[in-house]
This record gives sequence, structure tokens and C-alpha cells, in this order.
Amino acid sequence: MITRNRIKFPEKQAVLIWQQVVGKELTSSEDELVSVIYPGRTNGDNGPDFRDAVIVSKSNLMQGDVEVHVKSSDWYSHEHHADAEYNNVILHVVMWHDCNSATLLQSGKPVPVLCLAKALRHQAYLLPYRQLPCSQILDHVDRQTLGKLLNTAGEERFTQKAMHFQAELKQEEVGQVLFRGIMRALGYAKNTKPFEDLADRMPLNSIESREGLALKQALLLGTAGLLPSQRWQGKFAREKEVQELEQIWQSAGKKIKTMKEGDWNLSHIYPNNSPVRRIVALSYLIERYYEGTLLAGILQLVKEAPLPGGHRVLENGLTVASDGYWRNHFDFDVRSKTKISALLGNSKAGEIAVNVILPFAFSWGELADEAKLTENAIELYRNYPKLAEHFITRHMTKQLSLEEFPDFTACHQQGLIHVFRNYCREGRCSQCPLASSRCSC
Repeated sequence: MITRNRIKFPEKQAVLIWQQVVGKELTSSEDELVSVIYPGRTNGDNGPDFRDAVIVSKSNLMQGDVEVHVKSSDWYSHEHHADAEYNNVILHVVMWHDCNSATLLQSGKPVPVLCLAKALRHQAYLLPYRQLPCSQILDHVDRQTLGKLLNTAGEERFTQKAMHFQAELKQEEVGQVLFRGIMRALGYAKNTKPFEDLADRMPLNSIESREGLALKQALLLGTAGLLPSQRWQGKFAREKEVQELEQIWQSAGKKIKTMKEGDWNLSHIYPNNSPVRRIVALSYLIERYYEGTLLAGILQLVKEAPLPGGHRVLENGLTVASDGYWRNHFDFDVRSKTKISALLGNSKAGEIAVNVILPFAFSWGELADEAKLTENAIELYRNYPKLAEHFITRHMTKQLSLEEFPDFTACHQQGLIHVFRNYCREGRCSQCPLASSRCSC
């Protein structure tokens, strides 16, 4: 008989099994029936193995994270019980349940354990392969039909974003709505809320009314609580450029309620994506449109961008090259030995254009009755070239086996994100337009 003690079982095999039990009804260690609707997306960052999983337990739909181990005792040997990053785990999936105690989160909440060896009653290599309804979609739907489906989903996502902007525009000054949208995009997933907080504490009109790049940088960085004197227990950097920012802040920022370094997520972030560099990039962007306003400058880009090729106009208007002190620094007193990329490069500029600038311009065009602006915004979006992949588009490309799909556009990618957010992670496979569109071709 093959036993656990006589074979080496890799964790990646347990991960593979978890991804293949979609639709199966399994019994957890608490004798509770668990049905897997969506196994989640692989997490390439710190924290649980899968994000956004959907399971049904006791007729209740549960959404959250899943952690996979070979042995249930690994939860404690890996110290997940002391890590708040795992507090959204809804199921602990293991090959063998060798731990007498329950799986407890850092918050103290117990989590059910799903023992695969017991639930499946046979070795992993005998498990029949079960795929999601949308897997291998190109075996059932021709490329042209799939392209139309993704375009439709991408435009639905665009409409959702435009409606969100319209709701904000009815309550707040138009320039500030655009400013906060750009701030959200600069924050990525980990620092979205801090950037929004910064936008509220230091509104666009407060920055645009101040003359000079150094003053704009000092006010933004100081309000964010990210100047060296705020992070290094009152110590100041030696570089002349940094000392100038500190002096300006000491003079101009006395009455401003500041954020703290702890408000920001500064760990496990690519150096080029650090909040400090993104805030500096923002100061250059505001200074670029100083003679008018950031709002007027951005809307003018959308109005004048030609088709095809309008994406280059938008990206050129948003990119910020590394300059001065930031040509060779990732952060204050963090010098790079190699060439540093732009403060705001074409890739990030494209993301901001697609996710913020175009839906914002479309919504403002409708409210202001500017047909040209509205038409240009949607056409630029429909024809925008493919953007750099990120964790959701990579996950969906793999899930649907679309690695060889040619002529992918940004709208297609947005369609993948829309499907993931509105169907996959909600466990709505039966309602998904991709899973329900099989043809006889």
C-alpha cells in the first residue's frame, strides 16, 4: 500500500488537484458539504495561494481566499496563524489532515479544512480532470465570435466606469474627480486608498494654485508623510535637492493635516512603482499643464487624438521621464546602480488612459453636451492597442487558453477583467456570456 510516509508529495500537486475539483461536492473535516464553484485565481504575491475563490457551504455562498498545503500542520509551521494577510481565507485545502487543532486565522476565526485524500477517496493521479465551463473556449467558439463577446464585455466595463465618474461629477468639482481617478490608478492595488486620501487632503486646486515644481513636490510628499524627516525620526537627507524640499515643507506645510508612513504599503513593491516616485511623477504632470489646468490639458488630448494611432498622443501627454534627482534614485537616499526607467512610463500611461482618462472624458462629454469629446473617447477606447498584462488578465488568458489569440486589444483585456469580476469571482458561471455561448462550429 502506498502511504504518505513513503512518498514525497509536492504542494504543487495539491494545488493542481484543487483547481480540478470544480463542481464536485466534497466533505470538509467538520463533516460539512463544500461545493467548489470557482477555485480562484493564482496569487503571485504574498499571502494565500488563491484569491477570489467561490464555494458553497450549508447553502451559503462564500467568497474569499484559499490556502493549500500538503499537511494541515503546515498552516502553523508556516506561521499563517499569526499573519493578518491570511484573514480572508475561507477554506484550508490539504492533502492530509495531520493536525488535531482547528485552522485558526490571525483574527481568531476558525476555518474549515478540506482534506483531499479523504474527500476524494483515491490518490491524486486517479482524479478525473474537470474543467471550468469556459475552459478551452476556442474549441467551442470561433475567434471572431469570441472577439465580439470580449469587446461587448469590455464596453460594459467602460460603461460601468463612466457611470461611476458621472455620479462623482454630479457631487464634486470636475477637475478633482479626474485628479482622484488618476491618483487611484497611480496607487495600483496596494495603495489605492492612500492615494485617494492624499487627493482629498491635497486637492488639485490647492496644488495648481502653487507656483513651481519644487513647491508642488514638497506639498504632495509632505502631506503624504513620505519626506525623509517624517520617515526617519526627524533626520534629514544630505542631498541638496532633498534639503530644498524639506525647507519648503517646513515653511508651507505647517497647517496641513498629514498622513503617516504607516498609511502606505511600501513593502514588496517594485522600486519603480513606489508611492514616492509616483507622487513625484504626478507633480511633474501637474506642472506640465500649469499654464492652463490639468483638466483642460487632458481633455484637449482626447479631443485632438487621431484615429488610428491616438493612443500615442494620450501616452505622450501622460508619460514623465526621470529627471534630476530622480534620474538615479528609487526613493530618498536609495540610489540605483543601473539606469532607472521613467517616473511614469508608456505602460502605466496606457493603463491610466484606458481606465481613467477615456471613461472620464466620455462621462464629462455627455454631461457637458460635448459630442466630439464623447465620440472620440469611446472610439479611442475601442481601438486602443493591447496593454501590459497584469494578474487578472494573465489569469484569465490561462483559464481560457487564449495564449495564442492574435490581435488582442485593450478592450478585449478589459472584457476579461469584466468577466472575472462579474462572473468568475461571483460564482455566476451559468450566467457568464463566455460559458453560455458555445456554437456548433
